[in-house]
Amino acid sequence: MSWTAKLARRPNLPAALLRGIARFSGVYLYNDAGDVLYATRELLGVHTVSGGDRTFRLPREVTAVYDLFERRVLARDTNQFRVKLLPASTALYYTGAAVFPSTLR
Repeated sequence: MSWTAKLARRPNLPAALLRGIARFSGVYLYNDAGDVLYATRELLGVHTVSGGDRTFRLPREVTAVYDLFERRVLARDTNQFRVKLLPASTALYYTGAAVFPSTLR
């Protein structure tokens, strides 16, 4: 097993620099916007300060992307999706197998 350590001599490195180090190290990144993200196999939570158009790339293709707050399907059979987020907003998406028909209303 081989690995490389990165040492920072100063605190509070810019988020863009940390994302670059993560990308170089092989960490999966859902987007590059600098939003706060929480992800599990079937959930993606995002909080944004600035808002705007976002494209989220998923680590695998999913059957459905469902907005849990808006209660609507955003995409099907995909590994990415686009949304427009309001400033200072939070969103939660289900990203997994087929959504039950009763939730598609």
